[in-house]
Amino acid sequence: MLNLKIMKPGKLLARFLITSLLLIICATSMAQVSCTAQAPSRVAAGQPFRYQVTLNEKPSKIQNTNFGGLDVLNGPSQGSSSSISIINGQVNKSSSYTYTYTLAADKEGSYTVPGITFVVNGSQVKSNSVTITVVEGGADAGGAASQGQSRNRKSNQQSQSQGFDKREVYVKAYCSNSNPYVGEQVIITHKLFVGPSVNGGYQVTHVNAPALSNLWSYTLGDNEGEAPRTTEVIDGKRFTVFEVKRTAVFPQKSGKITVTPFEIGFVARIIYTQQSNDPFDMIFGGRQYAQDYELDLKSNSVELNCKALPEANQPEDFSGLTGNFTISSNMSRTELKTNDAANLTITVSGTGNLQHIEAPMLEFPSDFDVTDPKITDNINTRGNTVTGSRTFEYVIIPREAGEFTVPAAVFSFFDAKSRSYKTITTEAYNMKVAQGEGGGVSTSSSNQKDIKFLSKDIHFIKTNNNAFHPKRAEFYGSPWFILGLILPFLLLIIFIIVWRKTMENKQDVVMMKDRRANKVARKRLKKAGQLLNAGQKEDFYVEISQVLWGYMSDKFHIPLSQLSMDTVEEKLKAKNLNDEAIKEFLATLDQCEFARFAPGDSTQMMNDMYQRASQFMIQIEKR
Repeated sequence: MLNLKIMKPGKLLARFLITSLLLIICATSMAQVSCTAQAPSRVAAGQPFRYQVTLNEKPSKIQNTNFGGLDVLNGPSQGSSSSISIINGQVNKSSSYTYTYTLAADKEGSYTVPGITFVVNGSQVKSNSVTITVVEGGADAGGAASQGQSRNRKSNQQSQSQGFDKREVYVKAYCSNSNPYVGEQVIITHKLFVGPSVNGGYQVTHVNAPALSNLWSYTLGDNEGEAPRTTEVIDGKRFTVFEVKRTAVFPQKSGKITVTPFEIGFVARIIYTQQSNDPFDMIFGGRQYAQDYELDLKSNSVELNCKALPEANQPEDFSGLTGNFTISSNMSRTELKTNDAANLTITVSGTGNLQHIEAPMLEFPSDFDVTDPKITDNINTRGNTVTGSRTFEYVIIPREAGEFTVPAAVFSFFDAKSRSYKTITTEAYNMKVAQGEGGGVSTSSSNQKDIKFLSKDIHFIKTNNNAFHPKRAEFYGSPWFILGLILPFLLLIIFIIVWRKTMENKQDVVMMKDRRANKVARKRLKKAGQLLNAGQKEDFYVEISQVLWGYMSDKFHIPLSQLSMDTVEEKLKAKNLNDEAIKEFLATLDQCEFARFAPGDSTQMMNDMYQRASQFMIQIEKR
């Protein structure tokens, strides 16, 4: 008997589904993996375009990319789609995975993209190669595009209109006067121009300031604030203009002086917009992507043809400075007593290299004790030029009574506008000095009074017996008597020698400067220490620079007007200063100028600079 087993409908359906699923998996595993790349065959130079790779299997990773020298602006952006269809009981499944890059070429030519390698199911799959012809920017880049790329052509044309023009970003140097006199103030301005094609922002990565050989310089403006910004229309385009540096320079020698280019590292970000006929893009403005361009910008150099100062009619006490100055003075009091103090203040103000103004040479009365002048600078560099004043304050102590005259201070300079030398003076002061309570050492004749006998009565005669003593020798004619006669003359001769030596020393400007060099430097270094503790960065570096220049000028008897970064080595070698000390001096000044604008921990840099300046002066004093 034949036994038939009838399967229930539910089990039959389950078997059918399992079998169908197995067939789908088998068909999928047996299907060949496809990897196809496509891109427009013809584009314009600088025109962004899409390079797209499509796979029918999802890759686990991208193994290798090679775009044949083309620039990658964006990507890869990933997309995927899948579908399942059942026709006559047959199940078909299809999947699509796309990887899209945005590329561009700067130069014309033919570029071949050899393909991208993917890893799919543990095996490597590589796309086909694509050849792209890049033509000149104005040429028709869309005539040979493949079918289906019409929207890309429209998008690329719009992106091209927003392309980056490197010529729209540059640095330019301006000079207020290219034919100055030696010592005349010249303003050099460096400006950064940024054109409208830089629409996504920008960043300055580094700055290399120009070399200022044979020039004494001041940085103008607010170093802590933002660079002044204006707009200018150039060739119909609106540029944003930044004043990145404004410098006042003072030529230290005649002849040709070159200011090297100002260098800036610049990154420009360009935003490209790709808009298609898709209504979503039309409403929301399309898709955007950004590209960064790194540029090394250099300004033009500046040539100065410096004229020597005329020798005709040059005053004997010429200061060596060029500019426009005024001078004033003030005496705290003109009537006082001996051993009291009065303050004489002399101030030179104006426009010019104020830090090179030296203390006026005044011949004070010999009966006056006068301190070395306290120097106070009030230099304004926040405007368009260097202006301000330098003040010298003397403390005067008269030691003798009488009437004295403090002479006028004289200051000579060269006025470049009138092309002539000018001499300005202060007023002289008549001082009346009365005798103080403490008295003084007088060189005039003695005012001795007659001897008075305060008791003329006869004393009581003693009645006791006194022993007789031998008659003493007479003092008159004795060696002590002779020594007493000679001693005043010896003391007078010694006094005259010492007094003349003191006067010679006071008149010896070189020796006096040498003696006070370290003393004055120490005082100013103390002031720099106070600025260091207060965290006043700009004022600290200005003060350190003044300490070093002033110390070297006084110590080695070189006028400040003859010292510069170029001439200092020659001048100091002539003074037999060793090479190591000269290099240390120049390195310290270089670091001082750099540290004023360097980012980072300013406190540590200020401490290091203070120690280097102090050690340098100690080393010189030990010579």
